[in-house]
Amino acid sequence: MAEIYKLIHPVKYFNDYISRNVRPDGRQFHEHRNIKLNVNSIKASEASGVVKCGNTTVICGIKLELATPKAEEPDSGFLVTNVELLPLCSSKFRPGPPSDYAQVVSNIVTDIVMNSECINLKDLCIVYDKLAWVLYCDIVCIDNDGGLIDACVMALISSLKTLTLPNVTYDPETEDIKVDITKRSPLKVNGLPVATSFAIFPFFEKSILLTDPSAYEEDMCGGNGANLIVCWNKGFLCGTQKFGGSTLSMEDEKQALKIAKQRTKLVEKLIETCIDNESK
Repeated sequence: MAEIYKLIHPVKYFNDYISRNVRPDGRQFHEHRNIKLNVNSIKASEASGVVKCGNTTVICGIKLELATPKAEEPDSGFLVTNVELLPLCSSKFRPGPPSDYAQVVSNIVTDIVMNSECINLKDLCIVYDKLAWVLYCDIVCIDNDGGLIDACVMALISSLKTLTLPNVTYDPETEDIKVDITKRSPLKVNGLPVATSFAIFPFFEKSILLTDPSAYEEDMCGGNGANLIVCWNKGFLCGTQKFGGSTLSMEDEKQALKIAKQRTKLVEKLIETCIDNESK
């Protein structure tokens, strides 16, 4: 009966729950969903991570390639992030070329990683102006039930944290390249940036902040995805991004930053624990 009511009157159904200070899935306004993480589960890639946040499920795999650095950045390598939103993850997506939203998500994930400075592209340079690593980070969403950016960033960072680079020797005279996959060194990752999404719901004369929103909550708050994304890295604010939704008061902004910082500590501990268990 509740599902029929939700289908016929989705906005009223949502308002009925919010008026009782609870969300449709039973969570409090600032409560996030359970997170499950697994690393190095895809053996065909150099490093991988699988994240399940609520029902949202994302897989990240990293492949390596050698290339010549850019002329304007001869001492830097490349980090190429690509997010695929398959039709099976949501009825909103169709088969064919990447949607505009998939490209936006890819750009946001790349911006978060680069702004957090967790990866220094100069660490990927092997020989100045001659040879550098390219990290192809493919992220595939299997189920999109909200908080997509959070899951993508978590999967990517956990994969980068477990990535090791083979030893490469370069002969400048013959330009001969030799790769020794038996000798590897871990990629240097500075901190663990964590993104936290919020949906902003206008309720009478105030705005209600919903942490880690589901896809249904994101739709009800009028955004294509989350309305607000906050990123922290080891106690430092890396940036905030706002996409539509109603306006936020100063108190709500401070509260969002505080909640995101607290959640970051939990996610950092989760990633570190998972990697430690994998290495044992």
